Amino acid sequence: MNLMQYPMMLFSTHGGWDDVQRRHPSQRKVFLMLVLPLSILPPVMILQAASGVGATVFPGAPFGAWIVGALLFFIAEQISVPLMTGVIRRGCVAKGASGDLGGAYTVAAIAPVPLWLSSLALLAGEIWVVVLIAFAALLASGVLIHHGVERLLGVEEDVNASDVAVQVISLGVLAWGALVLVAATPLLLS
Repeated sequence: MNLMQYPMMLFSTHGGWDDVQRRHPSQRKVFLMLVLPLSILPPVMILQAASGVGATVFPGAPFGAWIVGALLFFIAEQISVPLMTGVIRRGCVAKGASGDLGGAYTVAAIAPVPLWLSSLALLAGEIWVVVLIAFAALLASGVLIHHGVERLLGVEEDVNASDVAVQVISLGVLAWGALVLVAATPLLLS
């Protein structure tokens, strides 16, 4: 996938998606080239936040608790991508589209990119900035799911693609909330 085409994936079912469909990358390649490197970013930002905005929200939390929270967040991220793959796949099959595991995994791997990148908002040091960027990232993830299931999994009608995207993003919101709770638990217990 050409990273320069990534922004076009938000606005079209063809821009960038055609390249992904043509290349049909293996799940292993998608994991190693996209999921793994980008899923490292939020845990790193969690550790960075320990001395920034995090110190304001969780005063007195020891750095060890931040390390445990970041590690748990990373593990939960690795579980959430295959979980979302299953949800995408089932949603597409229910709409009469392809149940291609590779395509579903690719959509599940591409969709959280805005969420992973939104962790950079922790550098701003302001909670309202973090929340605003997280909501924008969530919206972008929903759009990516919509375009991805349409293009890679053959969900033909726009309404059906929207239904799948709403189902997946609803579970995604719960999963992202669970990820945040997992990361915050060691801090709350310290």
